[in-house]
Amino acid sequence: MPILRVFRRWRGFTLVELLVVIAIIAILIGLLLPAVQKVREAAVRTQCSSNLRQVALATIDCADSHENSLPPGLGNYPIARGGKFQGSGGLLFHILPFVEENPAYKRSYDPNNPDPDGRNWGNPTYSQWNARDVKVKVYLCPADPTGAGGESGWAASTTSYAYNGQLFYIAYGGWGLGLSKHPSSMADGASQTIMYTEKRAQSYGAANWSPDGGFNYWPDWGPAVASSEGGQPTGPAAMFQINPFTCANGTTGALCANGNLANTGHPTGIIIAMGDGSARLLDARVSPTTWWAALTPNGNDLLGSDW
Repeated sequence: MPILRVFRRWRGFTLVELLVVIAIIAILIGLLLPAVQKVREAAVRTQCSSNLRQVALATIDCADSHENSLPPGLGNYPIARGGKFQGSGGLLFHILPFVEENPAYKRSYDPNNPDPDGRNWGNPTYSQWNARDVKVKVYLCPADPTGAGGESGWAASTTSYAYNGQLFYIAYGGWGLGLSKHPSSMADGASQTIMYTEKRAQSYGAANWSPDGGFNYWPDWGPAVASSEGGQPTGPAAMFQINPFTCANGTTGALCANGNLANTGHPTGIIIAMGDGSARLLDARVSPTTWWAALTPNGNDLLGSDW
């Protein structure tokens, strides 16, 4: 009996069918990308919030270790008038041992402090000037495109965050008001007072002078906002900025944020850490009045319903 072989000719896709498939894939990718971007943005916000919470808790731990005295925005610590073996520098310099950077703090030791403005001239001191090449990961927000300034030198020591100048004073030389206490200096309530907020590492859009010229250099007092001693805006004028930031020539850019104001690249709000160590995203629609009430630690003012 003869064996019959049936040959079936394979018919390939037509051009129209291929175009339809490509179009369907493009539509699916278009639907998927926004979801991926939202997930990525949420992850970045979570990391930024976690960083700020760690910094706030480290600051509280630091105060607990020094008779409840909070470090200054800039000055000597733990004794504001200075003395042997004190720290001399900015707030984020003083808390280095409490953010797992104790070796970096120890390396900053100078047997003969060269800084005449800190009331510690000539004394053995842990000096900020020896910490200018320290890069601290927890001080940087992954959403800050201006934070990757470098791995060494001044550019390495930048931060994406800022301290509240109404709570952390400049206790340097003859400027200061002394050291705040935790939590007694926050009469309005630790959970009602901002301790830290966001500020781009490089914020050059100030209309006038800003600490460290808009360079958020954390060993010094660059990461300050709402500092009356520093001549920064106070009251409702201290309201934070949301990206996009407008440059003087009308264009926009990440570096055009105002170095005297809190600012953020998150489109829906700004991440803050409170005096009780909690951290969260504050809605961008909050009013300037409510924002200022949260910055004042003992203003006897209530947070608005938009908080």
